[in-house]
Amino acid sequence: MEYNKIGENAGIVWRALNTQKYSWEELLKVTELDPLELACAIGWLARENKLSFFVKTGIIYFELYHETYF
Repeated sequence: MEYNKIGENAGIVWRALNTQKYSWEELLKVTELDPLELACAIGWLARENKLSFFVKTGIIYFELYHETYF
């Protein structure tokens, strides 16, 4: 997989998460990426500290990380 393609896929995931949080399965459907492409894109965004994720009832959810200062 090309480095540029991973960045493009990260943009697809970022735009999807800009509106709401999604589970892994939901992200696969919404983005139409295959599991390897989605994993690479999530890794890219996580490395840039743009994602937060949590587990609820055994399902992992992803959302954009918004840093807040008080």
